Amino acid sequence: MIKLGIFYRVDYVEAAKFVLENIVKNFEVKHFTDSSLDFDEEKFSVDVNIVVGGDGTVLRTLKKVNTPVIGVKAGRLGFFSGYLLNEIDKLIQDLKDWNFIEDKRWTLRIETKKGTYFAINDAVIQKDVSQKILDLDVKITDGTFYYHADGLVISTPTGSSAYALALGGPIMLPNVEAFEITPMAPQFLANRSLVIPSNERIAVRSSEVANLIVDGDLVEQTNEFRIKKCNRTVIILRPKSYDFSTSIKEKIGYGRKILKNGL
Repeated sequence: MIKLGIFYRVDYVEAAKFVLENIVKNFEVKHFTDSSLDFDEEKFSVDVNIVVGGDGTVLRTLKKVNTPVIGVKAGRLGFFSGYLLNEIDKLIQDLKDWNFIEDKRWTLRIETKKGTYFAINDAVIQKDVSQKILDLDVKITDGTFYYHADGLVISTPTGSSAYALALGGPIMLPNVEAFEITPMAPQFLANRSLVIPSNERIAVRSSEVANLIVDGDLVEQTNEFRIKKCNRTVIILRPKSYDFSTSIKEKIGYGRKILKNGL
């Protein structure tokens, strides 16, 4: 029998209980956990974790576990979620048949003098409100790029539809092997997103100590760090009907038909 765990965002505990009540009739549930709490995966032996919440909840869970994750949307956008609450019967049947697509996503490794972190979406260096605009040097194999901006977002293809997109960056398909570097409020409008190969090693230096934010969490303050592709991947299980183009059309309206005749 498949063994499962359930993570949830505390705001959506009632939705999570609904999922639990239905899942436990068919499968062994090893844990029912608030995603914001510390979690020791070694204490539980599960085949898959179901996550009830939005993208932030799935993101937090993916960083706590090594097992595949299934997202059940209870939040807003739900890029990581393959099922709605009213599709619980379909989810149960797909679990019984193990009828999924494996959506594998690679991650970033961020190294500073103080520690090492990994990111699924992005690493951000950002000034405090009280600080002046930053001078940022970004060194890669082909030379150094200079930015005069409030900060920088360095994202994976997964993160290209998150913060980087809000700053005007391009959407990258999940299977693209590239980083995306996007300045935040640059002084020179000619500065736009830069897409570079994923085998690059990026060194970032700031004129001042600033906030280093990894997947939305402030991890430390620093004026330099290095980034490279991490050998760790995360796995999201999707229904067989899933495709990326449908996801971005539904979530943000990108590439969607406007007129009925498609013109």
